Amino acid sequence: MKSFIHATALVIGTAIGAGFLALPLSGAHLNVPLIVAATLICIFVTYRSSVMAVDLNEFYQSSASLDKLCRIHVGRGLFIVALTSLYLLSLSFLTGYFACFSDMLCAFLPVNRSIGIIASACGLFLILSLRTRLFSNLNSLFVFAFLAAILLILLQIAMKCSSGAIETQANLRELPCFLPILFASFTMQTVCPYIYKNLDGQKKTIRRALFLGCLIPGVIYALWMICVLKTASQDPALWQRLRAHEISVGELIAFLCDRLPYASVGAILKTVTALGVVTSAIGYGVGLLQSLQNLLPKPLARFFICFLPAVINLFAPNLFIHILTFIGMISAVFTIFVPYYLTVRHMKQRSLSGLFCFLFGLTVVICEIVYEWK
Repeated sequence: MKSFIHATALVIGTAIGAGFLALPLSGAHLNVPLIVAATLICIFVTYRSSVMAVDLNEFYQSSASLDKLCRIHVGRGLFIVALTSLYLLSLSFLTGYFACFSDMLCAFLPVNRSIGIIASACGLFLILSLRTRLFSNLNSLFVFAFLAAILLILLQIAMKCSSGAIETQANLRELPCFLPILFASFTMQTVCPYIYKNLDGQKKTIRRALFLGCLIPGVIYALWMICVLKTASQDPALWQRLRAHEISVGELIAFLCDRLPYASVGAILKTVTALGVVTSAIGYGVGLLQSLQNLLPKPLARFFICFLPAVINLFAPNLFIHILTFIGMISAVFTIFVPYYLTVRHMKQRSLSGLFCFLFGLTVVICEIVYEWK
């Protein structure tokens, strides 16, 4: 049971992070039915694609990441595609998280942006250096503290904005930006090999952990987007800036803190947003470390994982929203296209759910191309 709880917490913590902060910034042009429908689709696709990854681990009798499975069982071409997409996916997420975390630090504390980025890198390095048991306990503590706090915040915001309403007319031209970010916000398949190993390949238990790990973030994302957008719509000036994509993460959180009835609840909100970034960064750090330590000594792999995103942020600021749309496309390659190909080609399994995931991934890629073209 304890292993199941830790596995579920790792999935939840990895999934909840970028979307918690980015989705309200990119979804201001959408209405409630569209937000709910898109979220439900992403829950289904994320769960089914993660099950494909686990099925491949079971088929090959290995807890290796997809890139290693490709290298051993498939061939060089797909191995290069899988390896490149995994590294781009994980490093892009970490780069975005470092940018987001430093932005929040600058908004809430009198610190320099560069100090915030370096502090993020050092903190992640220390966490990834912990022993497995201590790491699992610490990560689960972060995740459950986050869940308890977010329930309190959602209740407070919902009570405050109960009379507000989001515009009912959705602007579908914003979907090419929103959909890749929404899909990227659910991405957690990089931790599937780690979960498969720590749950001893028990398929039913793994599926339950994955299902809960997809469902809980989905419910939180939908409720969070609706509450935040209803609150923002009550301030015409901020609402116009939000719809024009001119609001930073720090500004949005500061605005929400001002709207909460108690200063202590505002402090909890700041802690919650930080925990969301921390838990997700831990998950991606673990997933990348699982793969990279096959090529580099573990200390060097940890250093590479933590400090390369920091260097990118120091020389290329303001990457958060832009990089998340790119992540959505790369995520489709690694989390859908590669496992779908292996499932059909090697396991000889075809299913409507797998085909649906493939078509959804193709849609995300097209949305990213359209967004960049604009």
